[in-house]
Amino acid sequence: MLRSAKELTGYTLAALDDDIGKVEDLLFDDSKWTLRYLIANPGGRMSGRRVLISPIALGPAYESERKIQVDLTKDRIRNSPDIDLAQPVSEQQEMEIHSYYGWPYYGWGTGLWGLTPHPSAEPVEPRLSADSEQVSLEHNLRSVDEVTGYGIRTTDGALGHVEDFVIDDSDWQIRYMVVDTKPLWLGKDILVPPHMIESVDWDDRSVSVTLTESQIENAPEWDGKFPIDPMYDAKLEDHYRALSYVT
Repeated sequence: MLRSAKELTGYTLAALDDDIGKVEDLLFDDSKWTLRYLIANPGGRMSGRRVLISPIALGPAYESERKIQVDLTKDRIRNSPDIDLAQPVSEQQEMEIHSYYGWPYYGWGTGLWGLTPHPSAEPVEPRLSADSEQVSLEHNLRSVDEVTGYGIRTTDGALGHVEDFVIDDSDWQIRYMVVDTKPLWLGKDILVPPHMIESVDWDDRSVSVTLTESQIENAPEWDGKFPIDPMYDAKLEDHYRALSYVT
């Protein structure tokens, strides 16, 4: 199912034995455009701490209750390794977290989730073999909250800003970046596939895309409704195929 990143922010974590805190932000990998962690405040006496929860541990999300199931106990979450979110999350910190929970580490192997195409709690020995390889990760974990509002740099200027991301919760890939073209007169929201995103610039607070201003302006308008219906999906595909970006 496709979900809004903004929608997930504020969801309560439904642990195995009780609710514990809320989702405050999301971290995604801008090399594979995949959601890697929820940033959550476990609440109570631990309210000053923030913890990272991988999609490996996530179950269903309940929209009516604004909750997301987490296959961990409250104590397991509360006792997870400390993370200083004032600094970029290092590969060593990620490996420590994965080791603590017993999660396989996605940095091993070339798949979307290491050796698998989907997040899985099945143990994977992080060793080289004939059919796998170790990947040296460049740490490109980005905060959804941070990137929301970044300006859009086109190939011939600048237009709009990042409004949201559309995530597929079957594999937690980012399917689209939502671009708000306002404050242009009659501005609208449009969807940009990740393969058309060239880079994210922290210092400039911008996202560069391989599109012109006109190509963004002429993209089908996105009304924010889920799921994306077949008619809109076809219009979007036709638009980007006409630009020779989609085969």
